[in-house]
Amino acid sequence: MTSFGYDILGFGLGGSSIVTLPTDTLINSLSNRSNVTTSSFILPSGTLIIPADFWLWASSNNTAALIVDTQNATIENSGNIVGKGATSGAGGNAISITASGVTIINNSGAYIAGGGGRGSQGRNGNGGYGAGGGGQSGTPTLGAAGAAGSGASSGSGGGAGGGGGATTFSGTGSGGQGGYILPGSGGAGGSSVYGTGGAGGSAGNVGGNGSRGGDDAGGPTNSNGGGGGWGAAGGGNGISSSGSAGGKGIESNSNSFTLTNNGTIYGSQS
Repeated sequence: MTSFGYDILGFGLGGSSIVTLPTDTLINSLSNRSNVTTSSFILPSGTLIIPADFWLWASSNNTAALIVDTQNATIENSGNIVGKGATSGAGGNAISITASGVTIINNSGAYIAGGGGRGSQGRNGNGGYGAGGGGQSGTPTLGAAGAAGSGASSGSGGGAGGGGGATTFSGTGSGGQGGYILPGSGGAGGSSVYGTGGAGGSAGNVGGNGSRGGDDAGGPTNSNGGGGGWGAAGGGNGISSSGSAGGKGIESNSNSFTLTNNGTIYGSQS
């Protein structure tokens, strides 16, 4: 310890420090960092700044992009804090608060966005994947739409939610991947004579429902729901099932916090 406070990760941080989050290796020419815990950068009562055009993202829908575990911390966001889109189940949270006295300032033009939920499976096959890289493994392509599914009657990739695959005689096309565009458009669902996959949700909207068609015996069948937009649920399968839930913009874990929002938040705050 020095007279100015503790040194954390070599940044020389003090107890009332103001730290701008440093970028990791650029992705798609964009400044970014994944899976940040505030205690790695600031001490209690410190301020962590996410600068404009910066992407703070989660690599898993089981972990929030930003975990605020520092007492009385202030988070000032001018960039994009985004949860992971679902490959199965619910989308991931953007921010998880595990300390008390936290203040979050979301500036004009900034986004806090939970990941989109997975679209519901139909008779067979694949629902669309949620906004925030759902369906994508490894390093995300920040600022870009997800890829289309493979195979006939597949869903298109979306800037937000990916489209659901359509049921076919022999199976189904794959769902489209969710993307990393804010606010983003949803991908189109795949289409066949046996049903049409739901469109992916745009921005913070729920994914579309798959539609029913006639199967090879002339009876009803169903197709797959589209992936949810940012912080939104995936679509249903065209008969009864709804898709998986979207991730929260802010998960408080029952800790009180103060929010000033002049930007956009997709997903619930509780």
